[in-house]
Amino acid sequence: MTDRIDENPPMSIPEQAAEWLLRWHCGDLSIAERFEYLTWLKTSPVHIAETLRMCRLYSWLEATKLKLFVTNEDNFSNVVELPPLRERAASGTSGAGWQSLWKVRVAAGAAAIGLTAVLALGTKVVWIDHTLRTEAGEWRTIPLADGSSVSAAPYTRIHHDIGDEERLVTLERGSAVFQVAKDSSRPFLVDAGFAVIRATGTEFGVELEENELHVTVSEGSVTVSPARDSAGAFAAVPLVVDEKLTISSTGETAMIPVDAEGSLEWANRRLTFREGDDIGDAVARFNKYNGIKMVVDDTLARLQIRAAFDANDPASFAESVQKRTGASLTKETPELWRIGPLKSSP
Repeated sequence: MTDRIDENPPMSIPEQAAEWLLRWHCGDLSIAERFEYLTWLKTSPVHIAETLRMCRLYSWLEATKLKLFVTNEDNFSNVVELPPLRERAASGTSGAGWQSLWKVRVAAGAAAIGLTAVLALGTKVVWIDHTLRTEAGEWRTIPLADGSSVSAAPYTRIHHDIGDEERLVTLERGSAVFQVAKDSSRPFLVDAGFAVIRATGTEFGVELEENELHVTVSEGSVTVSPARDSAGAFAAVPLVVDEKLTISSTGETAMIPVDAEGSLEWANRRLTFREGDDIGDAVARFNKYNGIKMVVDDTLARLQIRAAFDANDPASFAESVQKRTGASLTKETPELWRIGPLKSSP
């Protein structure tokens, strides 16, 4: 099970929850894997929440699977009735033969149920639930009905509406990378508050903050225009690969060349701090994605940092700062950690 979950590209939390649950119900877990499953559940409240959601879906499938795949009749029994023994003998079918037939019918039913689960999971994401929400430490990738996909960082809320004339995605908060399927007849629009990003087939990232919006293109090109009801007006800005546009809520824009792969590495749960980054910047970025919030002393916050960390591992970052600077690390609550001030030299 470990290999399936940890291979690249990583499975999303809902996909992991679905696979664990299906394997559990199929009796496909060894003793060691059962302990691994329990460890996975304890790792994050999000894992438990997704597992409960899959259980509700599974219960719904159990209640509807017969009518969906086997019969339209209201009175249907899942008991396979065998003909009397003398009829089986007359037909020349042995007991072993009838057992094989019964096993085939059961296998067919199981296959139908499995297909129901797969289709229902896909339908749940693509057609029924048009809103994607992520919580602290949760990274999710979902397919859209047009073949595009959205990879959302923690604390993100997205609503998508794939229509016949346009494909509209509304980013209400957070950060996401969009891989857009080519379709010249239907523009792909991302409404991100005070700006709208338009693309036909490309890959780009959008980060919506309280007073700023960042758009980075890693493939193809996009056009960024002001939203109709935005307070600040600006001229439409075209962007191509390795360009990043920052827009303030008042309409001020700034475009800079970037390494798009590095600039969007947060989508792969990686944070790298380079020349010019300080500890204060790093703390703000970790706080953006995790339930643990860190507060850093002002003097310590101005120190430069060059390092790379897992975006879901603020503990390693805090311990690294403590070790390298000699600062104090105080866990005031499980969710609030204070770094610094610097310890006095003896």
